[in-house]
Amino acid sequence: MGEYNFTYEIPNDFNNILIRTLRINGFNEMPNILEKCKISFENLGYAYYAGIRKGDTWDKYALNVTIEAPVQAIDELKRYTKTITEWIQKVLKPNESGFLIKKVEFLVLDDDMIVDLPKSTEDNLVTLNNEIYKALSNKRPALVLDRLHTFSIKYIREICQKHNIQVKSNKGDFLPLHSLAGSLAKYYDENNMFQSDFTITALKASISIFDKYNIVRNNQSYAHDNEILDDVEAEYAIRIMAATLNLIDNVENGKIS
Repeated sequence: MGEYNFTYEIPNDFNNILIRTLRINGFNEMPNILEKCKISFENLGYAYYAGIRKGDTWDKYALNVTIEAPVQAIDELKRYTKTITEWIQKVLKPNESGFLIKKVEFLVLDDDMIVDLPKSTEDNLVTLNNEIYKALSNKRPALVLDRLHTFSIKYIREICQKHNIQVKSNKGDFLPLHSLAGSLAKYYDENNMFQSDFTITALKASISIFDKYNIVRNNQSYAHDNEILDDVEAEYAIRIMAATLNLIDNVENGKIS
């Protein structure tokens, strides 16, 4: 006993590390599904007494892993149970953490708080997307307001730069979210990206929504020492923002022509 110096710690951003590791190792579908999941761990105590009798269990602890996923993702994930278990174990690094995986289980995640956001391979956006998803799955939408603002401005700035749309003022300062949205809406309109006037009109109307969202972020979110917006309005604001971001994502990925 005491011969090993295990950390007995699981990284706070474990889900992000797992997804990034899977992508680096050539997986595509599985990490995309895991982006919408919540992973939790249950410490069962010493591995040997918890039923893990093979291999090196000295001073190691056994973990049960629960992956909460939207109902439509459960069947897909179950196909990868063995692979997921193996990679969770690899990412945990048992000879450093002292943790061994005993079992992986799947639970249906409450769909009421699920809000889809555009996917990105850029590390910062992947991290933000996962943080937003976790807060929503825990039914704490007010925690998302600041993070979603950061995600939105990074994402739309990325799209603008792709189309050579100016993202900085003449003074060299980054333009605010609503200005970027306005420039992007103008670009889409000039390039006839939509079949209906309704869509472009709605997108242009989102400029003022993005402006008001910026005010919410500054004055009613955890970005500062504020009185926080109630959960009902926070969830509504998040869903409106997400719908607009997904419209832009669909345009950029050729799903609208």
